[in-house]
Amino acid sequence: MNLLSKKQKLLLVDDDAIFVEIAKRTIEKTGAVESLKVFPDGEGAITFLKEHKSEPDLIPDFIFLDINMPFMDGWQFLDEYANFVNSLTKKPVIYMVSSSVDDSDLRRAKEIPLVTDYIIKPVSLDSFKKILNHEAI
Repeated sequence: MNLLSKKQKLLLVDDDAIFVEIAKRTIEKTGAVESLKVFPDGEGAITFLKEHKSEPDLIPDFIFLDINMPFMDGWQFLDEYANFVNSLTKKPVIYMVSSSVDDSDLRRAKEIPLVTDYIIKPVSLDSFKKILNHEAI
């Protein structure tokens, strides 16, 4: 089933302003996004999700999560998220997105059941389209 006809809600958690701008433009080109919220660190994203945990229309379909950020990095986000994920009325699909090619980061992400996959930046238009259509990348 092609889900691109259904507009998706995305949450981008990344402190790299250049990546965020490029990702926003690339995501917009997919034509598959209803809304995109951006947080420069995990703390803001966690607060947003907790505040809207019983509002499925505001919970994103996908979360694109960077690893290295100030205040609360991607790993800390996942630790905190695991504490309340079961109270969410909708479970977002989480992708780790990082410029890190460190094998230990990749292994660690793959060991976390909440993480669907690990993507190396930059993310191509084709990759975003496949993700939003729930296809393997």
